[in-house]
Amino acid sequence: KGEEKQHPKLEEIGEEIVKKCKGVPLILKTLGSLLFSKPSEQEWKVFKDSETWELMEKENQTFSILKLTYDQLSPQLKQCFAYCSLYPKDTDFRSFGLIQFWMALGLLESSHKNENPEDIGKRYLNDMLSRSFFQDYDLAFFFDAFKIHDLLHDIALSVAKNECCIVNTFEQNIAPGIRHVCLTNSDSSEENASKFLGKLGHLRTLRLPNLRNGPTSESFIETCLKRFQHLRMLDLSGSTLEVLPRWIGNLKHLRFLDISNCPNIKKLPNSICKLQNLQTLFLDGCDQIEELPKDMRYMISLRFLLLATKQRDLHGHGLQDLKSLRVLAIYGCENLEYLFDGIQKLTSLHTLWIVDCKKLVSLPHGLKYVAALQSLVIGVCEKLDLSTAQELKEKEDYNEDYLVDTGFSLQSLYIADLPKLKALPQWLLRGSANTLKNLTITGCENLTTLAEWHNLTSLEKLEIKCCPKLSTLPKTMKRLKQLKIEDCTLVSQRCQQEIGEDWPKVAHASRIVLDGNTITAPELLINPTP
Repeated sequence: KGEEKQHPKLEEIGEEIVKKCKGVPLILKTLGSLLFSKPSEQEWKVFKDSETWELMEKENQTFSILKLTYDQLSPQLKQCFAYCSLYPKDTDFRSFGLIQFWMALGLLESSHKNENPEDIGKRYLNDMLSRSFFQDYDLAFFFDAFKIHDLLHDIALSVAKNECCIVNTFEQNIAPGIRHVCLTNSDSSEENASKFLGKLGHLRTLRLPNLRNGPTSESFIETCLKRFQHLRMLDLSGSTLEVLPRWIGNLKHLRFLDISNCPNIKKLPNSICKLQNLQTLFLDGCDQIEELPKDMRYMISLRFLLLATKQRDLHGHGLQDLKSLRVLAIYGCENLEYLFDGIQKLTSLHTLWIVDCKKLVSLPHGLKYVAALQSLVIGVCEKLDLSTAQELKEKEDYNEDYLVDTGFSLQSLYIADLPKLKALPQWLLRGSANTLKNLTITGCENLTTLAEWHNLTSLEKLEIKCCPKLSTLPKTMKRLKQLKIEDCTLVSQRCQQEIGEDWPKVAHASRIVLDGNTITAPELLINPTP
């Protein structure tokens, strides 16, 4: 819209394509997203004249048109989308999980040495989101969540049918070339299970989510591990397993291991530390694990670790030696009081999540020296007081400038439900004053002042919720684009349009929402911010 004069013939071609869509909303949305990225008149003509339209009358019309949109994807995107078929319909995808899955299968290779596979995965994901291949997109806490429409899932199943298969029963026929399997129902006899495994060749992916008790639980898992030694991805999430077989350590090609939400597992075999090619390990929801394996320092390829444990601290496992680790997520550790020393040795650490650790008292002293850290999430930690964090506060009082050259510079900071927090400390924001782009603070009922904040010159998005005692904002936010304040009476009053004391600080933002009311500044309409 608004570019009709630049592309006069595209509108005419577009109208003809719309007529062919027969008014089906999903088709219109998906095709519209696809063609938006193709301003070439020739590309639109090729699309309009495709033979697929002629087949519509003979076949399933909607399926045929959606298949046409799939055919327009790049080879890389086609592969990534096709492997989504290994997840049943109506699956709630987590963006980081899907990207790690693609990475495990080697789908995120780049000719540029400095480009990380995670960044490639984000680019692919955003591309498919922009083309409406995913739906129900939502930013759930600190990660993206979404689904695939059932009809598009049918497309994925169709194009991947020679490599991927969702198995609902052990009696199901399996094509000989299948390399990726998701088993959704294991409630069968040992004999049927054995026959089923005999049908399968050299699997690369084995998903066994929500495996239940019976003749095909632990013994079935061990049989699978011994038979499929070339696995790159193994998903045992949501099972009632009590013991993970030691044989797991022999899967030397394994890149991705998901044993999340297995509440009966109390201990992991130390043999898991022999997985030197493992890139991703999900342990969230395994809140009965009494102790992590002692030799985790040898998991030299680990890039994403999502863990839970009953331990009071994380000393003695070599976590500080995981040089490749980019994401560390510590979730639901009800007894955890302290993390581990030497966190500054994690030179690749890009993202740190610490959530629902209600006994956590302090953060490691070395955290401020993690130069690569860009995203920090701290939430639901009832005893954590960032503003008086041991040596951090002591050194801050001794020398206010000692942090300037540490390299600690965040781009995103999310803080939630920290009742002991009264003020954000200098160490947390001083080095990030010129780099922080996104800041969210919610549920900090005793947070009273931001008087010590620096000028946040790069801040683009600020969201503050349920901080009733908070009364001040940063002095300067010249790049602010989005401001949202909810249930913070004092701050809301100070940001009232034209009359609030802090209105001059935020008036240039393109979107301002105060307690559900959207404010559009008159001057923005006259002189919009570039």
